[in-house]
Amino acid sequence: MSPDHRTRSLLGPLARDRFKKAGMVASLALVLAASVAGPATAAARGVGDHTARASHYSGGDKDKCKKQSSKHRTASTTQGGKDKCQGPTGPTGPTGPKGSTGPTGATGATGATGPTGPTGPMGNTGPMGNTGATGATGTPGPCSDIDAYRPQGNVEYRAALSTDGRFYAGIRDLTGSDANPMLWTDLSTHTGYPAGGAAGVPCGASVGEHQASGGIQFDLITTTGRVYELTCQFDANGPNPGILDCGTNAGNPWVETNRRPAPSQTNGGTIVP
Repeated sequence: MSPDHRTRSLLGPLARDRFKKAGMVASLALVLAASVAGPATAAARGVGDHTARASHYSGGDKDKCKKQSSKHRTASTTQGGKDKCQGPTGPTGPTGPKGSTGPTGATGATGATGPTGPTGPMGNTGPMGNTGATGATGTPGPCSDIDAYRPQGNVEYRAALSTDGRFYAGIRDLTGSDANPMLWTDLSTHTGYPAGGAAGVPCGASVGEHQASGGIQFDLITTTGRVYELTCQFDANGPNPGILDCGTNAGNPWVETNRRPAPSQTNGGTIVP
């Protein structure tokens, strides 16, 4: 811009110099006034703000909380804000009763059977125990036996040993048109019949013909290995049927053979004392 078109100042040089000085003084006065008034003004503002905030929470906001809908407060809280109208949280209520147990669930499927483990090694065989002592010989059980002899077609004989230890001699006459019964004679009542102790008890019976006397010989063996014999006669002249005549008990006793059977003997045996 050329100097010819600039607006000329209506003040002369001296007036402009005075005006500048006056402006500087006014500016300085304003700065000083601002610095003096600054703390007081800040204090006044602090008091004013506090009063306004106090009135916001003490009186005015109560009316606003009443007028503000619960929906608005809920939306404000949900969006991350704090509900200034909400009061302090109350104490936790008591725990409610335990609910009923729900139904048992269905049983799950059985799992697959695992593989069989390997067989372990066989243990060592334990040592063999000592053989126990032989127990005592028990009481012999009851003996029973029977034998038969038929030398001719007209008569037969029996020797029977019962379980109660009795020896019976039997005969049956086969003559005549009618069958005759078997007749028995108890020979265990005769003298010398073994009845225990060293002699033992009868445990076997036999019958046969005695050639020397022409009679019928009955034999028995005892539990101690002793052999006894007794001879009876066939009475063919008596009443029909025929019977055995074994004499009296004392007159026809049981007699032990003169030798007793003994182990490892050949045509020998233990001589009867």
